Amino acid sequence: MTRRKQTSQQKASPRADRAPAFRRRKVWAVAALVFAALVAVAVEVWPFGRSHSQSIANPDAPLASFFRPEVLYWRDEIEGWAREHHVNPNVIAIVIQIESCGNPNVISSAGALGLMQVMPFHFRNGENMLNPDTNVARGMSVFYECLTQFAGWDLGKALACYNGGPSVTQRDQSTWAAETQYYYRWATGLWADVQTGVESSDTLKDWLAAGGERLCVQAGRSQSAGVAG
Repeated sequence: MTRRKQTSQQKASPRADRAPAFRRRKVWAVAALVFAALVAVAVEVWPFGRSHSQSIANPDAPLASFFRPEVLYWRDEIEGWAREHHVNPNVIAIVIQIESCGNPNVISSAGALGLMQVMPFHFRNGENMLNPDTNVARGMSVFYECLTQFAGWDLGKALACYNGGPSVTQRDQSTWAAETQYYYRWATGLWADVQTGVESSDTLKDWLAAGGERLCVQAGRSQSAGVAG
């Protein structure tokens, strides 16, 4: 009698636990889906997330096609520099577009040199300041300092800092030098065009009309003659 009762209880126990176990699995499944959704949203809105194809820190982002041919001349190098420095290749292209239009040999009246127009004091002793790899490496060091320490990951402010120095990030934009205000306008406009995926940039056209065309002509001549190595 006792033995039959135990057998009956053993058979009944799994059926009794089935509903609670099912509910537990259902709760865990819902929780997992909610967690996955929250992670997906967080990655999309986080400025460093690589799931956003055009986030600042995505080195695998596609390079926009609207940049001048003199800049796209460096496409392979720009994509390689982006991976090396863990940055969106369009960020590098924007700086090169505005600073030199792809001329690795240009030296400004203020003494800035090369593709990213880096001042001499940013280089180490004995470095070839016009060498594209070295020039971009030093330029990216300046940019990252601006981006992370002074601009709070605001790309426009970081590029204004790159042009006008860290102090601009602590002042109202109306107090910036005219050159830095224009630089900010061109840079943020090009970045916005990158984000929207346009094939032709009105900002770039404005920059060319404002004097950039002359810089690009010089870059084309330099590239035709052979670039610094």
